[in-house]
Amino acid sequence: MRIIAGTAKRCRLVAPPGLTTRPTSDLVRGAACSQIGGFLNGGSVLDLCAGTGAVALEMLSRGAERAVAVENDPTALHCLRDNAVHARLQDRLDVRALDVVAALARMAAAGEVYSLVWFDPPWAAGLEGAVLGALGRGNLVRQGGDLFVESAAPLDAAHYDSWFSLVDVRRYGAGHLSRLEPLEHP
Repeated sequence: MRIIAGTAKRCRLVAPPGLTTRPTSDLVRGAACSQIGGFLNGGSVLDLCAGTGAVALEMLSRGAERAVAVENDPTALHCLRDNAVHARLQDRLDVRALDVVAALARMAAAGEVYSLVWFDPPWAAGLEGAVLGALGRGNLVRQGGDLFVESAAPLDAAHYDSWFSLVDVRRYGAGHLSRLEPLEHP
């Protein structure tokens, strides 16, 4: 696993041993970046259930101004922090060791807004409804921004249709990558 493009191109990333953390593959990160034009012109990124930090670091390498990575597994957090230092991107990365739902509540209360949000939960955890609802209610994805969700099965529209519109869904290996955009709310 490596950073694909940008200032940290080819930087190798480490992952915890075992199957607890499932890092987003180079292929999936590259496909998502192709959908948004390849590189970012500033903006902020939120990487939920960040694991190794591969997505946040990829987006920083491709031009995001800053990124927030939310992860609560101690082993994954250790790898995430080491990867940020190794890629020399730690100064623009805010690592938050919190449960994802608690983190979103704090972010909404603080009025945080992100240009790009990536959500790749443990697939069996069933977090999609709670997280997509919290992102929508909290207005955490800016208008014109993007939300990417990795999931084992296609997303259930009931989890997002009050807050987001589905732009694209593609299958990669055993999973699906959905791209959503926020709906305008008065």
